[in-house]
Parts: sequence; C-alpha cells; structure tokens
Amino acid sequence: MSNKKQCINSILLKLNVLDKKMYNITECIEQIKNIFNAYEDDLEEECPDVIESEKALVDAIEKIYIEELMTRKPEGEA
Repeated sequence: MSNKKQCINSILLKLNVLDKKMYNITECIEQIKNIFNAYEDDLEEECPDVIESEKALVDAIEKIYIEELMTRKPEGEA
C-alpha cells in the first residue's frame, strides 16, 4: 500500500506543478492580449472624410488670415 501512496503523491505533485504552469501561461496570454488590444487602439484609422474636412478647415483659415493681412495698411518705412 505504501508504494501506491507514493505513486499517487508523485502524480498529485506533478499535477499541481502542471496546474501552476498552466495558470502562469494563462496570465501571460492575457497580458499579451492586453498589449495587442492597446496597440490596436493606437492604430485606429481616421475616416478619409475627416481628413479631407480637416484639410478644408486649414485652407479656409489660411485664406481668412491672408485676406486679413491684405486689408492691413503697411507699417514702417518698407
């Protein structure tokens, strides 16, 4: 009977070690998933319409600024 107990204890010990390793692997996989999700969020693409509207806005502001400069009287002796 003693031999059977030793064999069972050995198997239980090995199962316990395997369980801990599986838990560690699961934690590592979760960390990798979180890293990929964070990276994926950073790579979110902008809609082409948004890009075009931002360019149009910059152009409009530029035109208004230039028109304002053209209406000013020259300053200094230049």
